[in-house]
Amino acid sequence: MSRLDHVDELLGVLSRYGRIRERLAVTKFKTAEGIVETAAFSCLFTLADQPMRSGELAEHLLADPSTVSRHIAALVRLGYVRREADPRDGRATILVLTDSGRGQVRAVREHRKQVFDEMLGDFTNDEVAELTRLMGRVVVAVEDFAARVHDGDPTHADRAGIDDAPATVGSPEKDDDPDVAPAEFTYGRREKASR
Repeated sequence: MSRLDHVDELLGVLSRYGRIRERLAVTKFKTAEGIVETAAFSCLFTLADQPMRSGELAEHLLADPSTVSRHIAALVRLGYVRREADPRDGRATILVLTDSGRGQVRAVREHRKQVFDEMLGDFTNDEVAELTRLMGRVVVAVEDFAARVHDGDPTHADRAGIDDAPATVGSPEKDDDPDVAPAEFTYGRREKASR
């Protein structure tokens, strides 16, 4: 099997994994304080690392600012997040985890570890370590590529179809139907969220 065949198989596996994650992301957790959408926990996990403004959080999560605002409103209502004056600019607010929010992050992380460990039950410790190492390399490679595309590196932007003319995928052969246009794709560049 060629390298590109292996890459194609990897894309298929990642696509299946992505669909499963999307399906799970629309679920909800029942907590002592109320119901929380699974997707809102991304906000909690990020804020557990450091407080930030809502716009910064949306940008960090590569999420729509209105979606993040909705999640934050729910998390504030549940008492997991509070708004404070931003020490860098008193006119703005930052989002800070409460003690209850930190407890919820710990509980969810522990639950996730247990569930994932059960799912990987047939994997040896060495296989889990190797999977972690390889997935880490994949994530870094994708992040680096995305950063170069976002920064306008013409070599990568052209290959990704980010210019005035979208990249064409395939082209009609002589015998193909002349009325059928070739498929096209572009990677939409995400605009920076306002802060």
